[in-house]
Amino acid sequence: MNRYKTKRIFLIMQRFLKILFSGFVLYLVSFLVVSPEPCLAAARESLSLCAQTVIPVLFPFFVCSGLLSALGFSSLCSHFLSPIMRPLFNLPGSGAITFFMGILSGYPVGAATAASLYSSGHCTKTEAERMLAFCNNSGSLFVIGVVGCSYLESPLLGRYLYISHIIAAVLTGILFRFYKGTSENNRTLPPSADTNKKAALFSLGSIIDSSVFSILKVCGFVIFFAVFTSTLPRNPFLYPLVEIVGGLKVLAELESRLTLPLISFFLALSGVSVMFQVSAITAPHGLSLKPYILGKLCQGLISSGLTYLLLKAFPVTTETFHTDTFVTEIFTSPFGAALSSLVSIILAVAVLLFLSVMVSFLRRKPRL
Repeated sequence: MNRYKTKRIFLIMQRFLKILFSGFVLYLVSFLVVSPEPCLAAARESLSLCAQTVIPVLFPFFVCSGLLSALGFSSLCSHFLSPIMRPLFNLPGSGAITFFMGILSGYPVGAATAASLYSSGHCTKTEAERMLAFCNNSGSLFVIGVVGCSYLESPLLGRYLYISHIIAAVLTGILFRFYKGTSENNRTLPPSADTNKKAALFSLGSIIDSSVFSILKVCGFVIFFAVFTSTLPRNPFLYPLVEIVGGLKVLAELESRLTLPLISFFLALSGVSVMFQVSAITAPHGLSLKPYILGKLCQGLISSGLTYLLLKAFPVTTETFHTDTFVTEIFTSPFGAALSSLVSIILAVAVLLFLSVMVSFLRRKPRL
């Protein structure tokens, strides 16, 4: 009986979502007919964004993540990093690739890497879904360079946001280590390293094909949601829920002591646009989006709480709130991407090592 009720509730929710989405589509079509100018301008701007930023930044990472899996680098990481990844996240060592690729390149490369590891047999379906919960994150170049230096005019606040973002992701991963209990028994073992190296040379074409298809889907969602958000009022709470790049800019203009925690929350939540990008990448592999959505909500709450505590512990005065010109020039220089990647790696490694030492200490048996 309970099973029947659950199925009925699920069907009702499905119908409600279909009606809601149909309403959004009709609203967008009517806006395009009545006032097409803002939509056309948003489409042109988003096309320029895709050509100048999205494709040059994300496409190499999509290709590299596929090649790393094909070359057997995942097996090497699994051997050396399992002592850290397994106790903390209940993941193989190859999961570290997903985490680091996610924080280096930003959305949605972490999800693409998790799907790539699963399709190549380096992790189970449950493990890939665990990775989705915490490995798809924003990069330091966007958080510190764009949100901190540009939107908030304070690199220090950008650092607060980024520290909270990474620590919250790690804590979310620890919580989701209990997702679906232990790993599946019917594990698909990856092929040997030699086979992978030979296969990689012949599969480079298919990896590039897959990467092109993925980047086109991402760009399609960027353009669609840019057009959709151009029809919405610049509400500081609704806009970042749909799309974070423009939404966080609007939210940063809100004068409130909760502005920073709210930015931290929406930054971790990633927005509906990124959620659809992740869905388009993971759906062909049969991965569930539920752990991703729950993980993002969890990370958002933790991140906003950490940001609030950081502001309480280390208040930002009016003097330090203005832009540090030197830091801004660094993050907007040609070396900004390399520097942000280095910052991401150092911070993530420091957090993981600290937690692994704590786990080892707690698991140590007392001597009699």
